[in-house]
Amino acid sequence: MRATETTTYRSLQSFLDRTSDTLASLQLQAATGKRVNRPSDDPTAISPILSARTQIQSSDRYIETIETGLDRIDNMDGYLDGIENNLVRLKEIAIATTNGSLNAQDMSTYADEVGQIREALMDAGNAQIDGKYLFSGFSEKTAPFVATDPSLPVSSTNPIIYAGDSGSVEFEIAPNELIEVNLSGDELMFGGVDIFSLVTSLEEELQANNQTGVQALIDPLEDAANQIRSQRSLKGNVGRRLDTALSNMEQIKIDMEEYRSRYEDADLLETITEMQKQEQSFEAALSVTGKVSELSILDYI
Repeated sequence: MRATETTTYRSLQSFLDRTSDTLASLQLQAATGKRVNRPSDDPTAISPILSARTQIQSSDRYIETIETGLDRIDNMDGYLDGIENNLVRLKEIAIATTNGSLNAQDMSTYADEVGQIREALMDAGNAQIDGKYLFSGFSEKTAPFVATDPSLPVSSTNPIIYAGDSGSVEFEIAPNELIEVNLSGDELMFGGVDIFSLVTSLEEELQANNQTGVQALIDPLEDAANQIRSQRSLKGNVGRRLDTALSNMEQIKIDMEEYRSRYEDADLLETITEMQKQEQSFEAALSVTGKVSELSILDYI
């Protein structure tokens, strides 16, 4: 059977169309770096690609949550460190004022320092991050530590009280895994030792030049410092768990990116090489088509 010019032309045109589509697809792959740009490119790859993307997005959310938790724990530890240092200083004052060598004026000066330290403890206890109180439990908009009567100086008859709650702030750091990232001020400052009451008592004993009373507060001050150290240790454990969770989630994300890339991403070197071949093939087909289209009956006369 002899092929007619029309059949030859149609075959060439069909080849041009296919080559043009293939070339366009390769150019898109080279531009985007992706082998699969639409479902029709590889229907079998769509399911694993979508699954990987979902897990990557989920990992991103967990990573953001974990990093927020770590920021919170780091900030909290900074304030706890300040509280502990202030309690150590208070113990030093108590020891220094029980050696019998100080007069009433000296004791009063130390009492003033104790009052200043109590204010610093109040400030640390009422610390905020992004407008939320760190130590007020779940009531993050409520200042946790206030005087019974804010209009009066703090004293044993006008003590500092806890105005927050004991609610837990929990972050989800992995599927079905929650971790508590807050610390209630009630547990911190009144958990066993009423730290504010203790500091107020020290100030009053110093003002009264009562060395025996001050002596009796030395051991409780050490207990108060240990109370803070215990909470720092517990939150340190939380910080380590968050660090581990962050590493795990980042590794999961890396694994899912590799999995997605295996199905979705193009090999650029291979893509460009194939694109060049298709361009050459397309140009050759165009040349042949042009020559065929120039033929007429006159060429055979």
